[in-house]
Amino acid sequence: MRKLNSRGYVALGIIVLIIIYFGGVIHYHSHFLPHTEILGTKIAGKSVDQADKILIHHLKTNQMTLVENGKIVAKDSQQTIGIRKDFKQPLKELARKQHAWDWPIKVLTNNAQTIPNSRALLNQKTLEQYSRQTADKLNQKRQPSKDAYLTYRNGKLITHKQHQGNQISATRLAKAISTSVDHNQNTVKLNATYIKPLLTTNMAKFKQAKSKMTKMGNVSGAIKIYDHKSLKVNRQRVQSWIKENNGDVQLDTSKIETFLDQVNHQYATYGKDHKFKSTKEGTVDVKGGIYGWSVDKKQELTMLSQNINDGKNFHRWVATTGRGYHRNGTDIGSTYVEVDIKNQHEYFYKKGKLVMDSDVVTGNPTKHKSTPTGVDYIWSKQRNATLHGANYSQPVKYWMPANDTGVGLHDSPWQPRYGGDWYLSHGSHGCVNNPPAFVAKLYKAVSVGTPVVIFNK
Repeated sequence: MRKLNSRGYVALGIIVLIIIYFGGVIHYHSHFLPHTEILGTKIAGKSVDQADKILIHHLKTNQMTLVENGKIVAKDSQQTIGIRKDFKQPLKELARKQHAWDWPIKVLTNNAQTIPNSRALLNQKTLEQYSRQTADKLNQKRQPSKDAYLTYRNGKLITHKQHQGNQISATRLAKAISTSVDHNQNTVKLNATYIKPLLTTNMAKFKQAKSKMTKMGNVSGAIKIYDHKSLKVNRQRVQSWIKENNGDVQLDTSKIETFLDQVNHQYATYGKDHKFKSTKEGTVDVKGGIYGWSVDKKQELTMLSQNINDGKNFHRWVATTGRGYHRNGTDIGSTYVEVDIKNQHEYFYKKGKLVMDSDVVTGNPTKHKSTPTGVDYIWSKQRNATLHGANYSQPVKYWMPANDTGVGLHDSPWQPRYGGDWYLSHGSHGCVNNPPAFVAKLYKAVSVGTPVVIFNK
């Protein structure tokens, strides 16, 4: 038998290597390549069925570890976090995508296999439930993150920087676990799952909010109440109305409304007592009535909001509603109808001068139908109207309603006399009965809106 020379040994070695290589190719066509792991479990060299059994066996014992700042916070079984009990489908997919021809490279490089579709390993409902419960449990004693925000203090706009807390986001935790599964890892770093501040000082939204608040906070102005009275609205008052929430800058309309209510309470005349200089009884206090003005809160709120949002200073007259507003500060004015119940007399003054007057008959107090006192105004003028009340219907030629209860001035041809104490026994249902000839002239002389002052001293 001839001995092999060196060339023969080389050839033999090559043949052996070829046999080993192709043997490996055949083997790894049905088995997993070297260094293949799933979720920390080694399945290299195993068939799909063998790997499935191994993974199922390790499912209850293998754990997912939650780590924070190098310390273990929690450990839970892979089954608890939502790993499925059936691994065959992802294993088959992994086996299909591996290249058996590369098995020597896998042996030498020690590169771990990856799972082509790792989400197939996770039951998303179970994972979300686990993440939510875990986050709720761990967050009980943790600090929440705080957004950056802006406030005005002593006339200056203050920037409050964001604060990173350590509360865990259930959504981010679920995503981190999925990522660990994607990379065949069994450790999750909780620091990456913290709930982040929604607004930080370097965000464009925050910078825009700061610019807007600066513009709005520089607004000031004055609301003119009367010729001699202006109400200043300084910057600090305006700044107290501005609020910022998550980068959204708005006006606190409730605070502006409170301010307008205060202005109304101080200056408006509606619903307040009126000082009136009567013809015979001197100065009297007249309570009630529908005459008077109020601050038009809706219109004022709209105008103030527009001024401030536009960053524009303002100086204008107050917006009012109702009757009786005079820029010179007078209340009833110098043109009015005066009804003196005590003296049963009526007067009409125009621009401070007495134009006409007459005895009248007011409501019958003995039948609890006294004419209601107050400062009212003629809000309509009607010819040939019919007045209706309880058990009566009375046509009149001249009708001038003056309040909101149906009381007004009208002719009364059925009255045989006026003035004196006639009203105590023959008074009206509440209206002011005028002599027909007198009221015909009065009807022509007065206009809608003329104040009617009814008092009984």
